[in-house]
Amino acid sequence: MPSPTQIERTRVAYLFGNDAQSGIVRKSGGDIVNRGSTDLWRLRSNPADFVRLHIPGNFNRARVRPRLDNVATILNLVTDPELNPKVLEAADRFLRGFPGRIINTPAAVLASGRDRVSRLLAGIEGLIVPPVARFKGRPHLAQAAIERAGVTFPAILRLPGSHNGEVVGLMSGPEEMERQLDPAKTYLLTSFIDARGGEPLYNKLRLYWFGPEPLMRHRLVSDRWNVHGPDRERFMPSQPQWIETERDLLARGIEGLPEPARSAMRAIRVRMPLDYFGIDFALLPDGRALLFEANATMNFYPLSTNPLFDYTGLPVEAAARPLFDRLIAADGR
Repeated sequence: MPSPTQIERTRVAYLFGNDAQSGIVRKSGGDIVNRGSTDLWRLRSNPADFVRLHIPGNFNRARVRPRLDNVATILNLVTDPELNPKVLEAADRFLRGFPGRIINTPAAVLASGRDRVSRLLAGIEGLIVPPVARFKGRPHLAQAAIERAGVTFPAILRLPGSHNGEVVGLMSGPEEMERQLDPAKTYLLTSFIDARGGEPLYNKLRLYWFGPEPLMRHRLVSDRWNVHGPDRERFMPSQPQWIETERDLLARGIEGLPEPARSAMRAIRVRMPLDYFGIDFALLPDGRALLFEANATMNFYPLSTNPLFDYTGLPVEAAARPLFDRLIAADGR
């Protein structure tokens, strides 16, 4: 039987924090809520097995540093490079030389911004990757970045670090875009591609990768181009055929995707340097996938409590827990 010391050295530390925090942040209500983070840690079968590693925005000025003597694995929950670059850079420096595993290293997360992922995944067969331009909010800088990236209009304008369907808007052309720009802000502009192919509805799928293991999370349909979670309750109850389509896909998993999209999802897994992450995409009529985003800042919760969508709740959570447990197990790779 292992000694208490050996048990202690198998602990998993979850790394959290954001650039706006300073000093010591204490847990409240059993949850950790951080700007630019993910809730996937809630999938852990034994939450008590975690210890906490907090890196605040002013970590570089801290006199006392955390001790990691009893930690075998660090699970990085600081997932957004746009919102938390200071924390990620500080964590990267602090963890150099750490002898254990780091899941989603800070350096890998820092390289996972929308524009960098767009370039990384370009050219994958079966995957359409819209180009993304990054620029400060001045027309001449925007024009140069748009030309360099190859972005075409209509295009989606958003602020870096925005999630949950938050966008400035769908811009019809450069004139409309320039009216929205604030010189003090940085923007991302993504070519808009209509995935409907003549069909009346838009769709969005989410796939998670837990190490080498995939999990389908949802397949939403909507009458709006900016498909997001609330569309399930707002629109899908009137779409029984799409409810059955989603039910079937979640039951079959990645094998339920058309071959071009399925192969593309596996190719994304090979190219992405992250250990866990999500992919939001649409299915095109010809079976290819249209990429929306791929990063670690994708929440797993909340789960639907509507009886119409019971297949998206506890069954999906039950399938995800062992995948997450294997990812963070001491011998997981």
